[in-house]
Amino acid sequence: MNLKPRIDEAAMVVENNKKTLVIADLHLGIEAVLRQKGVNIGSQTDKLLDTVTLCVEETKPDAIVLLGDIKHAVPEISYRDRKEVPVFLAALAEYAPVYLAKGNHDSYLGMLLPEKLEGARKPKHEVYLKSTRGFLLDGVGYTHGHTWPSPELFAAKYILIGHNHPRIRLASSQSSYARLKNVWIRAKCDYNAVKAHYPEISGWNDPCVILMPAFNELCGGVTFNAPELKLLGPIASKLIRREDMEVYLLDGTYIGKVCDSE
Repeated sequence: MNLKPRIDEAAMVVENNKKTLVIADLHLGIEAVLRQKGVNIGSQTDKLLDTVTLCVEETKPDAIVLLGDIKHAVPEISYRDRKEVPVFLAALAEYAPVYLAKGNHDSYLGMLLPEKLEGARKPKHEVYLKSTRGFLLDGVGYTHGHTWPSPELFAAKYILIGHNHPRIRLASSQSSYARLKNVWIRAKCDYNAVKAHYPEISGWNDPCVILMPAFNELCGGVTFNAPELKLLGPIASKLIRREDMEVYLLDGTYIGKVCDSE
């Protein structure tokens, strides 16, 4: 099994028996919420679709996984969601089967599948809506990360999650200049913590958990080298060993362990 982050992109290519392209936290429609706060940005859906499509065309995956928070508006479905989300998903399903791991922003996502778009032509491949507790695909566990995962995920070698939008603060020692950079986080599960919540767990494979950066750059996120780190969701906050968390920039640069950069 081989996991390859795409250089300078918040996308992962997983190669096992098949090739899977994984993307987390698209947050389609977030610009509408920003507009309400006085930040006037036009719809970014077409731009995001172009970027994702380029990833798909370059990697030629057998499957595509969208790792939760496909849409942004909660708890409702916005007019823009009804117009844009089915078209976005249908466009990806022309290339490969699409698996959706429901996130905390994905209320009523089942009403936004391509099949719900009136008069639309059925895409070449299926779009599968999976449980909020995650699923296994080709030996890898996938879940958004905002809920307790299905215990079957711990039989995988890797578990990929979104939800935290990890980033770090890089500051210059010569000035007050600082910049927030999106990052990948790798960590190991704490077996004792997992066992405490799942007493009957079987098939333990000591999985590595990878926290994926948000694909949508407008999202913000959790700064992992902040003085007081508050992680989101039970996997990140309760089931991984914080002392082992490793940080990688999107260009592949290894920064070190989170505990060394706080």
